[in-house]
Parts: sequence; structure tokens; C-alpha cells
Amino acid sequence: MTTQTLSRKEKRAAIAKASKLYGLKGDDALAIHNAYLTMQKGDLGGALRLAHPVTQRHPKNPHGWILLGSAALTQREGETAKAFFSQAVECAPRGARALAGLGKAHVLCAEVEPAVAVMERAIEAGSRDVPMLLLYLDLTGRLGRRLHAAKLLEPLAQKLDSADLAYKLGLSLQEVDETKRAAACFERAYVLDPAPEAHQIAQAQALLYTQQIAEAEMRARDLLDDLQDRDQLALILLTALRLQRKGDEALDFAESFEFATPEGFAQARGMVANVLQDRGDMEGAETAYQEAMHIAGEQPRIRKAYGVFCYRDGRYAEGAPHYAKRPPEAQRRKLPVENAAPENLGAQDRLFVMAEQGIGDQIALLSLLRIAPLKDGAELIFVGDPRHGALLRDNGLGLRHISQPDLSDVTPPVAPQEMVFLGDLTRYLSDSAPEARRGPYLAPEASAVQKLRARYETLADGRPIFGLSWASRSLIGALRSLPPTEIVAALPTGAFVVDLQYGDTRDEIAAAQAVRPDLTFYRDPGIDQMRDLAGFAAQLAALDHVITIDNTTAHMAGALGHPDAHLLLPAGSECMWYWGGEGEQDPWYGVLHLHRQRQAGDWSDPLATLGARWAD
Repeated sequence: MTTQTLSRKEKRAAIAKASKLYGLKGDDALAIHNAYLTMQKGDLGGALRLAHPVTQRHPKNPHGWILLGSAALTQREGETAKAFFSQAVECAPRGARALAGLGKAHVLCAEVEPAVAVMERAIEAGSRDVPMLLLYLDLTGRLGRRLHAAKLLEPLAQKLDSADLAYKLGLSLQEVDETKRAAACFERAYVLDPAPEAHQIAQAQALLYTQQIAEAEMRARDLLDDLQDRDQLALILLTALRLQRKGDEALDFAESFEFATPEGFAQARGMVANVLQDRGDMEGAETAYQEAMHIAGEQPRIRKAYGVFCYRDGRYAEGAPHYAKRPPEAQRRKLPVENAAPENLGAQDRLFVMAEQGIGDQIALLSLLRIAPLKDGAELIFVGDPRHGALLRDNGLGLRHISQPDLSDVTPPVAPQEMVFLGDLTRYLSDSAPEARRGPYLAPEASAVQKLRARYETLADGRPIFGLSWASRSLIGALRSLPPTEIVAALPTGAFVVDLQYGDTRDEIAAAQAVRPDLTFYRDPGIDQMRDLAGFAAQLAALDHVITIDNTTAHMAGALGHPDAHLLLPAGSECMWYWGGEGEQDPWYGVLHLHRQRQAGDWSDPLATLGARWAD
């Protein structure tokens, strides 16, 4: 029904409704409403004819400018669109539709940073413009800001009925190893639209990420018979087999499956290398990596995997060129590896060290600043997670901290050569003695440590105070984890045990308490390590003993120089490179006590050596 065919009563009702929506009165409100409807039908000329006169009569109302800007966007006239949307934003500074349009206009003008900044304003203003959200996700991914973007987009992905947004956000989170968060997005995409192959594969991947390993294996096998993209399903199946310690089956499947793409074959060879490492066949693993790199070329994950394989063996010079390939090409173009070269580092009066990987890795890699050839007196700024701010207060490396979003506000503006990826400093490992990078550098607040220590001493009533961390909640982290019911067998009678594990641990602690009723378990309600790294550091410093698997707790204890921290290490590919391949001596921090598996999956030896330390 057109405006011309409306009865007088119907027209009055339509005008009243339009007036509330657009802040205009009379026929002008109805004209704007009809202009939006006309544009949705693809009639740009008709929409402009309706909107333009209203804009002339009401220049302070944003909707006419929004319509003009939208038409310019459709015609890919970036500067014109930017001018119109800027007028709209001037009329309504928190108008979500105007801000979203302005962000898109900046993209057309190849103005990436302004586009991202305006899009974030649009999201905060409540924008539900899915094409803009997808564009923002793509841009932040190219800029290496996936985690920051996810923080803004995850609530929207769970509310909006956009399978595309949920799926692509899941892919972005997968890239930064946020597997559980990716799983929630993949599940959402599948629920909203189960038809696309990509969503069915993502749902199988989500089963893996939520530790439903047997179910993921079954789902992948079922889908292999039905879908075209069999390579990705084969990789899911290989991962599920490896996580279940079905090494023979994984190797047989990898050899027999015909991969359709070089990338799929290369990733499978990387998984074969992992299985062979778990078996102690390092020569076979090296061959598998070489095959993968020959096929995949510059694929970042394969090159990084081989780089850390060399690093764990102490072959730093050999591994560095491969490890340097770990960032995606877009990120590497922005921060070339040459920025970490001696001639560049030695010329910078200030250096912005860019965070990468997980919190634990960042704590470990920051010690490389001690061996990097920096200019005397250079200002060092670590650009990372906001939680690092309090943690790095009074640190021994001379660092100050800023968050990633604040980088664009630095004055004078940051020059490209002033930035370096933290991991690129590993190139200096081959030319320096291990002692040069060792030593504590974190300094928790003394009063916080004293307060926690006093509380724990009161609760323990003379008993030894232990801290216990047993799990890495990531997908592959399961191979580095073990139940607390197994660890507590090594503790002395009557010990007071502080729960250091993140997440909901009530069932696990209840099971451990049933095994060792003589122990007292305590979870400090004042400490949340996921939110407060500085508080967590103070908590570790307040303990007599720390027992942990290879997770953030281990790196925090090392960087604190904790006097009695014990690290349970897996054999095989999941032994992180910081710890080398053998020996009880901690090669990275020089202070941790290492307890290693002799055989992948078997914790009996490390638990026996741990228990012997406190044998009654």
C-alpha cells in the first residue's frame, strides 16, 4: 500500500509512527520512512528524491544525511559518503546507523584506523548492522586485534540471528587459539543455519574444542561420507585420534587419506610429526615437518611448529627463520622481522614491544629484552593486555605498559620501525648465554603479599602452604593436564592447599578431597587470576610451595623467582620449547624444579619424583 492509497486515518497513523522513529513531523517524517523502504528495494533515485528535500528543510536531522550517505556507499563514492555520514554524526553523535555508515565510508577511502575507531563507536552505540560488524571483524583481524574485537562482538554474535557473524567470529577466535570461545560461536552458527558445509564442519570442530573428543571423532567420520570439504574433516579426525592417544590409527589414517589440497596435506604431516614426537621418534618428526614445509611453503602454523621444534632442541639459529614466519602475512607486512634486527633496535630511542600468543608466553618472552641489543636509555613500552598494567608495575625490565587500543593515541605517533613483535627477539637466543636472560623481573606489591601470607598462615595453622594448578583448558592443553586427584597423592600429610586453577573447580576439588581427606583445600575469593594478574602474582609469592602443570602459573612463578615451584612436564610434542627436551634443570628461568614424563601420557614418574620430595 502506497502513501497515495492510504486513507486519511491510516496516513495520520503512519505519520505518527514515523515521527517517533525519525524525530520529524508531518509529511517529512513519512517521506523519510518511504525513502528507507524505497532504498531497501534498490531504487536509489527514488530514495534520493524523497530524502533530499527533507534534508534541505531539516539539516539538523540525521536521517536525510544517512540516506544520502547510503546511496553514495552503494555507488562506491567514498568521499561523498564520508561527507554525508559526517553530517549525520554531527547531528547525532551517538547515532548507531550514522556511525556504521561513516565507518564503511572510511573503508572505501582506505582509511583503516579511522574506520575501526568509528565502527567501535557504532558498536558501543548499539549498532546491529551485520555487514559493518563483519567488516570490522575482517579489519581488526588484519591488524592483529582479534581478541579486542571479540570482546565487543561476542555478545552480539550470541544475540543476533546472523549465522555468518557467529561463524566468522568463531574462525577469528580460532586463529588466536581461543578454542572454547570459538566453539560457542561455531555452535551458534550451526543452530542458526545447519545447512552449509562450513557450519557442519564447525560444529564438529566445536565438539573437539569442548573436550567431547569421542563425539568429535564420530561426527567427523559421519560427515566424511557426505561433504565435499573432506580435508578439514580429516584434520578434525586426526586431532581427535591423537588426543585419545590412538597413535597407530592416526598414522594409518594420515597415510591412507587422499588430501585434496596441499594445505590439508601439510597440516596432516604436521600432526604426524606431533604423534611421532609423542613416541620419541624425533628423526621421523623432523622428516614429517620437512615434508609439510616443502608442500605448504610459507604456511605460518607449520613454520612456527618446526621453529619451536628446533628451539626445544636448542637449535635456536636454525629455528629462528621458521619461527619468524608465524604471523599472518598481513601482520608481518606491518611489523617486518627486520624491525628486530640489531641495527634497527640499536637506533630506536623508544621501542614498542607488541604482545603475541598467550599470557604465559608473554611473561616468558619478555625476559628476552635482557639479551636484545637495545639502545642505551631507550624507552621500552609493552603493548599488551590491559591486565599487564598492574602486573608490570615496578618490573625489573624497565618496561612501561599500554593497551593495544591506546597505541593510536601515543604522541608523537608511533613510527613503523619503533614496533617489534615480542617473539621476534628469540633471534638473540643463539648468541647469548642462558644466564643473561634469567632472573626474576616481576615485583608483586609487598603489602598485598604480606596480607595474603598472613591470612594463609592463620588458616594453615602451622601446616605447609601449597599452591596447586593442574589444567590448561585449551584443546591441546589436555595433553599437558592431569586431574588433581593424581597430584594430591604426592603432598605431605595435612598440607594446606590453595587452589590456583582458573575456572570452576568445585567438582575437581571435591574429588581430590575424597582421595585425600587429610588435606585442607582453600580457594581464595579475593583472587581472580583471569581478571587480576597482579593479585595472582602476589598470591603465588605468598605460598611456600607451588605445584603446577605448564600453564601461566608456571611462567608467573618463574618470573617471580619463586623459591620452591615445581613444574610437571609432558613428554613429546606438548613439552613447550622453553623447557628443552630433557633434564631437571629449568633452562628458562633457572629456578623451577622440572618433573618430566618418560613416556607421553604417563605421569607416574614425575609424580613419583614429586612425592619423594615430601615423603614422610
